[in-house]
Amino acid sequence: MEQEPDIRAGDSQPEGGRGFDRAQNQRPENLGLAAAIAVCEKALGHGGAESGAEVEDGAKRDHQIAALKDWATENDLWVPHRVPDELKDADTREHLLFHRDEEPDRIFKITKGPGFGVFPARLIHVSGRRPVRYWFADRAATPLEYLRRLWLSNLKMMSHLDREAFPVLTRLEGVVMSQDDFRIVTSQPIFDGKNAEVNDTADWFRSLGFEFIKAYTWFRPDDGLAVFDTWGDNVLICNGQVVPFDVIPIHAEGPLLDALTAAVRRVKRC
Repeated sequence: MEQEPDIRAGDSQPEGGRGFDRAQNQRPENLGLAAAIAVCEKALGHGGAESGAEVEDGAKRDHQIAALKDWATENDLWVPHRVPDELKDADTREHLLFHRDEEPDRIFKITKGPGFGVFPARLIHVSGRRPVRYWFADRAATPLEYLRRLWLSNLKMMSHLDREAFPVLTRLEGVVMSQDDFRIVTSQPIFDGKNAEVNDTADWFRSLGFEFIKAYTWFRPDDGLAVFDTWGDNVLICNGQVVPFDVIPIHAEGPLLDALTAAVRRVKRC
């Protein structure tokens, strides 16, 4: 097996929020994702002239991609040799898939086209009279949003898994240029299980303090953690455990946080 490159970024770590598990964050795969996140955060300037809500998402993506390209060059993270010519379409908007003989127990993913997955958003015009399922949509994610999602998935959605059975969760493999698009390559364990039933998923999320928002969406008011896309194909039952392996967790902020908080109140009144 090829030696995994050292893609740490010193002590730079994303904020974990309440309930943050520092020990889990020190897993090598989490350090790699945290390093890439730190690169993207630095590219935004932390409140400088080119950061903040007033900047178009396209500009944010461009700044982050440029920074990630430089970082990948400095750390030998360009991995075109790992990506085969023929890729399997995951039949989603987000990824193409492939396998590597060197690691038969993992599935490898490459972001599709110019995008970096999807990111939940509040609709601009929300009527208080409309059902909450009409309050939210999604848009193309920036690299930072995509990487944070993977990092949170490791820390919040899969950290309960047995370390011996799953020694490496979602891992950043590197980056490539394909058809003139910058793409991120990751891998995760192949989970052998069955699709979770609605009740299984609901019981699991409620046991962790989440509130139901709408179909496939949960929100935890205590720390602002929202989880989208929790439908059957993305949540499995493996050896009796619920495994939300391909959901979209985010720490909601700003208008999206306001909308989720209001949605919890609305659902409770209904």
